[in-house]
Order: sequence, then C-alpha cells, then structure tokens
Amino acid sequence: MSDKPRSWDVFISHASEDKDGFVRPLAVALDILGVSVWYDEFSLHLGDSLSRSIDKGLASSRFGLAVISQHFLQKPWPEYELRGLVAREIGEDRIILPIWYGVTRQQVLEFSPSLADKVALKTEGMGAKDIAIQILREVRPDLYLAHPRSELERIASGDAFRELQVEMDRTRKELEETREELSEYRCPYCGAPLSLRIDAPVDRSDDDWNIREVFECGYQVFGGYIESPCPSDPKFPKFEDYDLKFFEEPKETRWPWQCYAIGKTDMARRLHLAPGHGATREEAEQELRDNYARHARNK
Repeated sequence: MSDKPRSWDVFISHASEDKDGFVRPLAVALDILGVSVWYDEFSLHLGDSLSRSIDKGLASSRFGLAVISQHFLQKPWPEYELRGLVAREIGEDRIILPIWYGVTRQQVLEFSPSLADKVALKTEGMGAKDIAIQILREVRPDLYLAHPRSELERIASGDAFRELQVEMDRTRKELEETREELSEYRCPYCGAPLSLRIDAPVDRSDDDWNIREVFECGYQVFGGYIESPCPSDPKFPKFEDYDLKFFEEPKETRWPWQCYAIGKTDMARRLHLAPGHGATREEAEQELRDNYARHARNK
C-alpha cells in the first residue's frame, strides 16, 4: 500500500439499483462501526462534478469495495470506477475487495477474468451487517480486534447507537429538570445567582412574614414585589426617567451641592439611587449619573 495518506478507508463502487436492498445498509453499518466511507449519498453534495468527485474518492480511499451484481455488470459508471481501482492496484498492494451480490463466478469471469480470480465476499445467506464486520476485519483490524464479535454485531445493527440515543435523551431530560430546579436560584432576567434569601416581616407588627431575595445583579424581590429591578429587565428605568433636584448647603464647605433623583415612573421609583455630592452643581449631578451607571452596568 502507498504511504500517501488517504481520506477514506473504503470507496464503494456499486450500481444505483442496489442501493436500497444492500449498499445503503452496508455503508451505514460500516460508518457506525467506525470505517470512513466514500459513498455517494455521504460524499456527494449539490453542484459537485460527478466524475471529479468519483476520481477524488478513488484516489483518496485505501480500499475499493466493488459490489458486483447483475446491475453492476451492465452499468458504465461502475465499470469506470472499477478501471480506476484496477489502475491503482497495478502499482500498489491489494486494493479491490469484491463483493458478489447475486452473481455467479461464471458471470464475473465473463465480465473480468482478473476480478473473478480474486477472493470475494459472497452475500448469500448474509446481511449487510455481517458483510460490514468482515470488511472491518480487512480494512480496520484495529477496530475489529478492539471488540468481541457480539459487541460488533450490536454496534453494526444500530443497537448501540439507539442505546446511546436513549441515554442522551435521559441525560438531557435530567439536565432540563435540574435547570428548572435551579431556576428559582437565578435572576429571571439575566441568570445571576441568588446571593441572599431571608424571611422578613411585611410590616412593623411582625404578624406577616415573607421571603426577600437578593441577586448578584442587583435584582431584589420581596413576596413577589420587585423592590429593585435587574439591569437586564427591559423595563429597567432610563436616566431620563428621573427629575433632578439640587440643594445647596453653604455651611458644608467640602460638598455644598447635593443632587437627588426623583423617579417619574413606577420602575424608576423602585431603583433607589444614592444622591450625588460635589463642590459644584455639575459635580453633584455627575456623581448621581455615576451612581446610576453602576446600577445599569449590564445595559
């Protein structure tokens, strides 16, 4: 065999009439077993040049599976593919692995004496799964020796894949259930984790209590009432939702000016902004804007 790296383990040469009954199940079984397969339904894409793609598959595959059938012997394309495999086999080791699918040795001999002389896999009494395992032994002995025969049969039949799918579905369901269980510990708007949950009295009488929850994003809720909105909440107030009130205290020599935000909307009134202080009116307003920006950091 040439040292040139190959993209596929096997190239399947076949007649289109044999797809449904044998070739497609064979290609799928090989693929499930871990064999990389050049097979037109796997490897051809819309707009591909048929002859160029076949030539690429012939040149880039380590082995060629020739599914010899009555239809194969009558088709021009399989003959073209076979000639390409024969040309490669002249300069390399054994390349062609013939599979006799409903034909006799005499029929193959009349078609190609050299092909009839090769030891072939005969499909009588065997399904695509059994043939795939025999091919695996030839083209990927590493995979063949890694599993007992019973395990290979289970894999080739698709049982292993179905069991994996069931396990994946079960895991996915468990993850969804866990996600639902954990959702109450996350902010409903941004997913930030819960940082505090305490029982607190509803009023000064201490007769009624409820749960206050505080999340790392700043979202705070008490008994279902939003006390402070999350920055990711679409209703989070804009700075324009506040009226600014300025007060001057001349006796305060360092920060004589104070700027307060008075919410004009319900949501703005729930976001409590600390007043801004400054040596000037402008500095006090800027500090208030900075306080707002810290609350709205995720917007």
